[in-house]
Amino acid sequence: MLYFIAIFCAPLALLLIGKPFQALANLILYILSIVFWVTIVFHGIGLALWAVGLLHAVLVINNHKADKRVKHLLMAMHARRGPEA
Repeated sequence: MLYFIAIFCAPLALLLIGKPFQALANLILYILSIVFWVTIVFHGIGLALWAVGLLHAVLVINNHKADKRVKHLLMAMHARRGPEA
């Protein structure tokens, strides 16, 4: 679901996973892409900036999910070992 939100509004997807500074950087990319997209001369630059913002959001979301998986695995391994001296 987060990847779907990232396609249309990447800064919102980054805010939903708790990354406000990443969302701010992505918002700057999105604003620049809209400004360049509106101008007829730099239309391609706007599309490229949107793609960079989307790629940034997808990579941050993927990294966040990977961190959660690793944390979950470490907790399970620690719980399985039991208390040690």
